[in-house]
Amino acid sequence: MRYFLGIDGGGTSTTACITDDKGEVIGTGSGGPSNINYTPENQVRQSLKAAIEAALNSARAKYPHLTISAACAALAGAGQERNKARAAGLLEPLLDTTPFLVVEDAKGALYGALRGQDGIAVISGTGSNCLGVRQGKYKRSGGWGSLLGDEGSGFSIARKGLIAALRGYDGRSPATSLTQRFVARFGLETPEDIIGAVHPLSRHEIASLAVVVFEEAENGDILARKIIQEEALELAVMVRAVYQGLGFSGETLVAMVGGCFSQTVLKEAFISQLKSALPEARPIFPMEPPHVGAALLARDALLPGQSSQNQH
Repeated sequence: MRYFLGIDGGGTSTTACITDDKGEVIGTGSGGPSNINYTPENQVRQSLKAAIEAALNSARAKYPHLTISAACAALAGAGQERNKARAAGLLEPLLDTTPFLVVEDAKGALYGALRGQDGIAVISGTGSNCLGVRQGKYKRSGGWGSLLGDEGSGFSIARKGLIAALRGYDGRSPATSLTQRFVARFGLETPEDIIGAVHPLSRHEIASLAVVVFEEAENGDILARKIIQEEALELAVMVRAVYQGLGFSGETLVAMVGGCFSQTVLKEAFISQLKSALPEARPIFPMEPPHVGAALLARDALLPGQSSQNQH
């Protein structure tokens, strides 16, 4: 029996798992953030180390002599070759002689979500991204980070919510319950203090504030609901770009990946926007989580005829 290590790393956390040849999970572990673009390298290393060691300890509690045949790290920000090389340099000391590959997080998410089938995965977590595959060809849309993109993500939703709260306070746009909700969230006396509370926050700490927008949208706040609709549309447009770019036709699976899709208000808005933008799309929840997708990628890279050397 061979065993495989899969790692999914994002802006909030890192999850690792050990699977067997059949894709059954026999151990899991977690660590801190590991987005190669936003997280300091020392923290990325510590996050990866913590997740890998916890997954191995969990698996070896059942199989004490277990060894890893191959590994795959699917990390946010690892879409560019320069960042893949940086990530590989951090992983090599942790994996010793184990063959491994580094891919962007969306690739692991896509592979797990559809169990290797053709289709599309759209991600809405701390950041956002969309990746599709058809007949071995990949196309991405989005994934440009918080400064240049991240539409439809927790970060973007939180940022828009904060802006709406302050505009409402100024009188530049209609009043919104978001203003007092953010004041309460930070334990402040006045909206004037929101700027000081927000500026020290990290990207994933800002993204965590999206829950305020989700809750107020559920409660009927007009501006909060408008933000959710706009961001859901952005995600649907990403999917449409990938669908058209890969030449899909007819019904196509679209997996909704990431923590933001656990929010009913965003999930329902996205499904509605997707139906309008792309009636052929069939939205589903992932068949497997991204860390399992990464392990399956590691396994399939070792099929007969494939190189067993490090593939980063």
